[in-house]
Amino acid sequence: MPRSSFSNKNAVAVVDVHSSHVIQNQPLQLNIILETLQHPVDAPTCVILVDYPKIRQLIADCFEDDKDVASYRLICKSTNYSIDEDEGSFWRTQFLNSYDPPESVPEGYRSTVNEWFKQQYQSRKRAEGQKFVFDSGNSEEEANCLVLFKDLLIDTFNTSVCKAKKQSVHSPNMDRIERIAKAKGLLDCVLRRPTTRANKSPTNPVLLAIQLILTHLSLTAPLSSKMAKVWGFPDTQAVVYLPNSSRPIFKGPTCQEVDIDWTLHVASFFRNYLLSKQEPTHIHYENLDRFERPQGWTKPLSTSPLKLGKHWKGTYAYVDHDEIAQIRSGFHEDYPVQDHMCGEDTAETFQDLRLGFPKGQLEFWPDIFEHILKSRAKIEYRTPTTRAQKRATGPDALPEGEPVSFCFKGGGEDASEKFQASGWFNPLPPQHGIPGWHRMTMMKYYIDESSGQPDLDSLWAYEGVVLPGGMVMLGRWWSPTFDDGPEYSGPFIFWNVDASMPAIADDTQTTG
Repeated sequence: MPRSSFSNKNAVAVVDVHSSHVIQNQPLQLNIILETLQHPVDAPTCVILVDYPKIRQLIADCFEDDKDVASYRLICKSTNYSIDEDEGSFWRTQFLNSYDPPESVPEGYRSTVNEWFKQQYQSRKRAEGQKFVFDSGNSEEEANCLVLFKDLLIDTFNTSVCKAKKQSVHSPNMDRIERIAKAKGLLDCVLRRPTTRANKSPTNPVLLAIQLILTHLSLTAPLSSKMAKVWGFPDTQAVVYLPNSSRPIFKGPTCQEVDIDWTLHVASFFRNYLLSKQEPTHIHYENLDRFERPQGWTKPLSTSPLKLGKHWKGTYAYVDHDEIAQIRSGFHEDYPVQDHMCGEDTAETFQDLRLGFPKGQLEFWPDIFEHILKSRAKIEYRTPTTRAQKRATGPDALPEGEPVSFCFKGGGEDASEKFQASGWFNPLPPQHGIPGWHRMTMMKYYIDESSGQPDLDSLWAYEGVVLPGGMVMLGRWWSPTFDDGPEYSGPFIFWNVDASMPAIADDTQTTG
C-alpha cells in the first residue's frame, strides 16, 4: 500500500500523447496517476507533472521498491531532476521512513545533511540487496552486512532531532533486522563450522556478537526453520560446563571483555532443549504463552540508564557430580551424558525470579557474598558521552562518561521451593562497537526454617551477561560451598516476562 495519497486539491497537467492537447489543473487521484505511470504504452495519456517537484517526490516516495524509484527517474528529465530537488530532502524522507533516526547526524547546510542521508540510505540498501548467506562472516559481502547490522542495532528505538523526542513504541530497525537476518541466514549458522574447506579462518567475532544479541529470535524460531538447528551439541555441552577457573565469562585486563563465544554456546545449549521436540523441556516451553517466551527489547541500546524488568523466567542445567569430569574431558562424545533441568520432575519446569531495586544499599550483602562474586569491584572504564546520555535527565540519570552499578534483591521458586536472592548489575563497555552490555552477579540462598536466618551453607552463585536491551541473561551458576572435587557448575538462562504480567505501578529503579 502506498504511504501517502493525494486529495482532489492536488492538481496536475495531463498530456494526450496523440493530440498533444494539454488539460491544465486537472485533479486526479494518486492511484490514477500511478496506473498511468505503470502502463505508459497502453494508456492513451501519460502524466507529466509540471512545476510540482514536491508532488513528484511524493509519488516517488510511494514506491516500496527502490528499483521503481530508479525507473520513475527515467520517465523524463523533470522526474529525474525532481528526486534531487529541494536540496535533496527526498533522501532524508526516504531514510527516516525506512529506518530509526540515526544516533549521530553531521551538522551543516541542509543540502549537506541531506546528501549524508542519501549516502547512508543507498549504502544500507546496497548491503541489504547483496545476494549471499552467512557462513563465517569473513567475506566482503558478510562484512558489509555486519556493518549494517551494527548500525541498525545501535539506532533501534532511537529518538533525535529528526523526529519527535518522545519514546517510540515501534522500531523500523527491529523489523528490518529480523527480516535481513532471516533472508541472509544470520542465525542459521550459529557455531557451525565453515562450509567451505578453503575457509579456515576463525569466525568473525562481530558475527558472533550479533548472533548472541539476537538470541530472542533464535529461541522463538519455528521448529522447522534452520534457526532452530543446533550444530555440534557435544562441543557445546563440554564448553558450558567448564569452570570459571579455566573459562571465565569476563576477560581482559579489567575483566570487562565478554567471552562472546562461551556465552553463545550457552544460548545454543538451551536452544537445543527448548526447541527440540524429543526433549521434555520443549513440551513445557511450547505451552508457555507468547509473552512468557523471550522477547525483543523495546528501548534504545545505550549505556544510559534503562529500566530493567522485574519478572523473569528461566532455567538452569546440571549433571551429577561424578559426570562433570567426564563432560569436561570430552569423553561424553562416546558415552553421552544426559543433562537435567531445574524442576524437570515437578509441575514447575521453569525457575521464576522477581527482582526489586532498592534506592539505597542492599539490606543483606554479607562479606562472604562479595568475596565469592566480587560484585562491587571498581569499574575502570569511561564511556563516550552520547546524545542519548545527554537526553537522560532526572535523579537517576547517568553522569557523563561514568558507568553506574545497581543492586537488586529478589526471590522466586525453584522446583516449588522458595529462595531469596541478592545481587548487582555492573555496566560493561561496548563489545565490538555495540553498547548496552551488563555483568550480572547474584547469590541465591534459602532461609533456614528453624532459625529464620539465611542458610550460608547452601549458597548458589550466579554470574552472567545481560544482553543489550536488557531482556535476556545468560551465564554460569556454581556451588561456592562445594569443596569435594572440581568446581560444581553449569549454565543458566533468564528472560524477561514483564509483558505477560498485569499492569502494575512502576516502582523499579533504573539500570542500563
